[in-house]
Order: sequence, then C-alpha cells, then structure tokens
Amino acid sequence: MTTRTASKLDTTKFQKVCALMRDGATEGERAAAKHRAETMAAKASMTLQEAVSNLDMATTPKPASFFDGFDDWMEEKEPGWKAERAREKAERKARDDVRRAAVLEQHGSEEFLFARTMSEIALDAAIEPFATWEYWTDPDGTRHRYASTLDGMDAGILWKEQEITPAVRRAIIEAYPWPSKLDDALREVKEWDQLRLDRGLFCGEWSHYVEVEIRIRFLERELNEGRPATSLDDIQARFNWKRYEFERQWLDPTERDDPFLDRIEADFGILRRAFTRSAPQPITTRRTNAVKQATVLSMLDAHPELSDREIARRIGVSPQTVNTWRKKHPVQRDHAR
Repeated sequence: MTTRTASKLDTTKFQKVCALMRDGATEGERAAAKHRAETMAAKASMTLQEAVSNLDMATTPKPASFFDGFDDWMEEKEPGWKAERAREKAERKARDDVRRAAVLEQHGSEEFLFARTMSEIALDAAIEPFATWEYWTDPDGTRHRYASTLDGMDAGILWKEQEITPAVRRAIIEAYPWPSKLDDALREVKEWDQLRLDRGLFCGEWSHYVEVEIRIRFLERELNEGRPATSLDDIQARFNWKRYEFERQWLDPTERDDPFLDRIEADFGILRRAFTRSAPQPITTRRTNAVKQATVLSMLDAHPELSDREIARRIGVSPQTVNTWRKKHPVQRDHAR
C-alpha cells in the first residue's frame, strides 16, 4: 500500500466508524457502520481488511491535538463554560432521542429506514451500465451493492464535478424527473439531507451512495448559479437556499446572522408585494347559460365529429352539458360519440 493511497483515508474518522461497527448498540447501527467503513476504504482504494490493517500499523503516537485542554482553558477564561457545553450536549441528546422515536414511528423499523428509497433505486438503476460494484452485508445476511467506480472513474474522487463524465452526469440527471423550479430543487436537497440525518441517528454518521451525492451536487449548483431565475418564486427560492445552506451546517439550531443578505431579501419582498398589487388583474366575467348554450351549439355545428369530452375541454364546460345540448340539437345527434 503506497503512502499516497494511505493518505486518502481519514484514519481518525475511520477509527471512530470501526468502533461503531464493533460496539454499536443495535445490529442496524453496526451494519450501517460497516457499510460506512467499507465505503471509506473503497474511496481510499483499499478493502475493509486493508484499511483496518492500516490502522493497526499506525503505532506511532500522534502529537497532542491543538484542542487538547481547550475546555479547561475556556473554563478558566469563562467560568461555567464546561457546564454550558454539557447542557448543550444533553439538550442535543434529548432532541435526538425524540427524533429517533419519531423516525422509527414513521418508518416502522430500522430495516425500512435503511432500505433504499424509490429515488435511490432509480439512481442505482441509472448508473448500472457505468458502475463497478462492491458489496456489504447487513445483519440479516442481505447483500447491498455500492459503486466503487463510475464510467472508469474511481467513485472516491467524484465529489468534484469536473471529474464526472458526461454519460454519468446525464444518467443521474435523467434517473427521475429533474426539478422544473428552483423551489423543487431546494425541496429535494432538504429531503436528502433529512434522510442522511435520520439514518445517522442510528449509525453515528450516514454517507449517501455516490450517485446520490452527485445528484445533490448538481441540485446545489442549480441553486447557486447554474440556472437563471425565470420567476419571482425562483428568486425567493434562491434566498431560501442561501439561508438553509448556512443553517444546515450546525448541529444545534442556529439562525443566520447576515444583516446584508437579510436586507436584500426583505427589499425583494417589499418590491414583490408592490409589483403584485400594481400588476393588472385578469378580467373575469361569468358566462350565462345562454352564452354557454350558444358556444356549445356553435362548436357542434363546426365540429360535429368531436366527442362530448373534447368539446367540453375546448370551451370550458362539462361533458354532460355538451351531451345535453347535442341531444337537443337534432342536426348533430347522429355525430355523437
């Protein structure tokens, strides 16, 4: 194993994942941790066994971390620091416990939570022609596959958009309908984030399959700069995205503190409301029954070959109305379908 290969493995994080794989509280947690460890090893061009051996060989003690003793230093500087951090940790655990119970109630079991969603299944099928597969096994003995390469490229380096081949890009974008509006793109990003967080409640940390990560990357590019806005709703969606992008990076609920962006978003809201009030409103008039009758009869005269349903669609009445006047209009009765 070369130094270059070994350097691709985050040994600190890998060691924590291996600990969960060995000591996880539930079978689902241990299986998910094993999948995570196998994925990390594959990104470093190693098997799981090779990566574990790499940890065993790392016998040289590391220098003390910069953060060693940080809490003691902060406690001396700001008395009560440790108590405040302990309180935050306890609140976070309580929130996670509540959320974990809600997730189990929603999905029924850990098995269903970790089962591939319809979107994951569609993406898996889309990359089938380009993928080289490796496998991990859950506690029930079921084998699950994941892509180690895509179109000849190591899946571990496909986090950079320029490394993704056009064929893989097209397959992932077309795996299922691409969002037509920026608000829909943001909604999908949030759904993927929520799935990652929900699964992480049971396995310590969940990383999406590479094809999912690639789709998320494309969605985020659309939200950032990839797609010009075509409506006021698109602009608002972009504001919403920038707020969400900041707030999702924190473990605890944290509101964005950016007066400049807040001011721009508020100004946009003011202008949007003013534009909506001043925009010409469509003129709508209620058609009388006599007008509807005349319109139906005119259409029957002009297009007797059309069905009741098609005439109704064209002029905005019910098929029953068309059928009623067709029966009362003997000249056209023989043309009814």
